[in-house]
Formats: sequence, C-alpha cells, structure tokens
Amino acid sequence: MARKKKSSVTGESKSILESFVGGLIFTLILVVVVPVVCNMFIQPFVEDLVGNNAFMWFSSSLIVTLIMLAVIIVFSLVLGGGAILRKFGIIGIIALIIAYWLLGNLPGAILPVAVLIIMFVVNKVRD
Repeated sequence: MARKKKSSVTGESKSILESFVGGLIFTLILVVVVPVVCNMFIQPFVEDLVGNNAFMWFSSSLIVTLIMLAVIIVFSLVLGGGAILRKFGIIGIIALIIAYWLLGNLPGAILPVAVLIIMFVVNKVRD
C-alpha cells in the first residue's frame, strides 16, 4: 500500500479540512480544557500530595507551582504550536490563529507563532 507523502502545508493529515479542524481543536483544547483540568483536578491532587511540607528552602506552594509548570509544559509540547505544525502543517497554524481570534484573544496567538518563526529561522541558519 502506497503511503501519502507528508506535505508542508497539511502536515501528516490527508486533507486541508482535516488539518484546519485538527489545528482548531488542538488549540481550543490547550487554551480552554487544559487550564480547567489542571485547576480542578491536577492542582488539588498535587496540593494534597505535597501538603504543608517544605523541602530544603522550597516552600510547599513553590513545589506545587513547579509541578504545575511541568504539567503545563508537557501539555504544551503535546498540544502546542510545534505539535500542530508537525501534525497539521501551515493550515493547522492558520487554524491556531483563528482559534485565538474566536476566543477573543488574538494577541495570545503571537507567542506560539513567534516561537515557531524563531525556530524555523534558527533551523535554516543552522543548516
């Protein structure tokens, strides 16, 4: 069975519509669902796990904050701009921008797109 080549426009997806919807859904999950899940489920669990303990000079609130930062970074790696670009290509990034626009936070799209542009330039210069 012949495999379809990966397109730089649509990433691994088969069609432009799939790429657009995938980028839109990934962005909405990252911006809406992940903070709710973190605040309602993960953070209370971590706070109960850490309790009111201190480790060396780290307070319990700092430990909880560092753990939550690590969780958010993992979600960003799985659902963020880089993952959208790999899976859905440029069409997915356009969907990312439109998702931020639909949420009323168009300036929020600046950071993911800027990081992708910087990484693209760095990779081209390095090559």
